[in-house]
Amino acid sequence: MFVSTYEGAIDAKGRVSIPAPFRAALGGSSRVFVWQAPDGSGALEGGGEELMELYRETLAELPLQSPIREAIVTCIIAASAELKIDDTGRVKLPEDLCEAGELSGKIKFSGQMDSFRIWNPERFSLHQMRMRSIVTAPETLDAFASAYNRVRQRRMAAGRGGEGS
Repeated sequence: MFVSTYEGAIDAKGRVSIPAPFRAALGGSSRVFVWQAPDGSGALEGGGEELMELYRETLAELPLQSPIREAIVTCIIAASAELKIDDTGRVKLPEDLCEAGELSGKIKFSGQMDSFRIWNPERFSLHQMRMRSIVTAPETLDAFASAYNRVRQRRMAAGRGGEGS
């Protein structure tokens, strides 16, 4: 699972060190996939083979000619770069992705549970401010609490316990 936020740097050759906890979340794989986040945030999004397999299974649930399926395939699958993690935990980001994310010098990695993001630090700060204004809204807290309680009830019914299990 990709959690927390880490600072990093991109060198002149476009290489970045993936934070050790994120490498651990990749399960020892030497491959990572990175693409421009489709939400317009300006971040790059990335994940491992497990995420790509989840996307493959999810896409198989959609009709073959679905415009939604085509959009996801075009903007994530076809646009992703498959990168090899070297022995020191680094990957070389393609120049077009660095340009799209306005990445040079310092960068931020943020965990997104099943995936992670790579940010220009200024964009990340703006994104955090926008998200804080959303997360503190009563309707957000109510929606999250409702979803949390449904999941907790399902887990308890399945004998997996509630909190922290």
